[in-house]
Amino acid sequence: MQKNLKHLFLASLIALNGCAGQRAATDSANAAIVPGAGANSLENADTQVAVAKPAAAGMLGVVYTTNFPDGSRLKETPAEITIVRSETTQKAAAAQTALGILTFVLAGGAGFSGFSKESLRGEKIEDVKDRNNVRNPVPTDFTVQLREQLNVAMEAKRSQYKPVYKHPVNVAGGNTRLIYESLTGDEAQQFRMNTELEVYKKKEGAGLFSVNPFERVSCGRVSEKALPLDEWMKDDYAMVRQWMDDTLRMCSEKVVAALPKMLAR
Repeated sequence: MQKNLKHLFLASLIALNGCAGQRAATDSANAAIVPGAGANSLENADTQVAVAKPAAAGMLGVVYTTNFPDGSRLKETPAEITIVRSETTQKAAAAQTALGILTFVLAGGAGFSGFSKESLRGEKIEDVKDRNNVRNPVPTDFTVQLREQLNVAMEAKRSQYKPVYKHPVNVAGGNTRLIYESLTGDEAQQFRMNTELEVYKKKEGAGLFSVNPFERVSCGRVSEKALPLDEWMKDDYAMVRQWMDDTLRMCSEKVVAALPKMLAR
């Protein structure tokens, strides 16, 4: 038994050493969402993100956050739409398997958790000419525009609302990726757009021990049909930009419609 464990230990070290040479690829494949609360990371390796600032006094605050109301959070503020290819999963799986073997040995046979392709952060889309077509406007433009829309809606029915609200509306996540459909076959080259976005506000009367302290509006969206990557790439990823614009427009409409419930006295 000890001899077998020794062989597993050595094998895991070799596998991990082999993965080290692919560090950049593996890093890009790390989970996009991690459990627990934490401070927002405002930049990634390539782009500094100017996150929308809090509203002026007297206005309903709408702010961006990487923290979801369930306690999970994004590792970093998304600056661009990314792509999760089948190779991304294969590299991440190889590294996780090697780590799992090592964990199995050191933990005396305890198991380890896996991951799904939807949880991977993805890689930068390199072949786009106009990077505005893959820019993620959720932390910046969308948050500012939603603040304006909500405050206009409030002013139109001012008598229904309080003069001041102590808790802001939070725009959470916005992580958006092109994700492959299948690891093998023709579907390996087909992709769906996937956006993880939620808008929520803490209830004004919520206390420390409130069971359900938030009013939540889910704006997550996955494209109905998987398309070949060539289709998404047409006209310098114009379809990707249009899909993102449509997603955020629909989200704004849902949040404005839910405003009375979000601001219920």
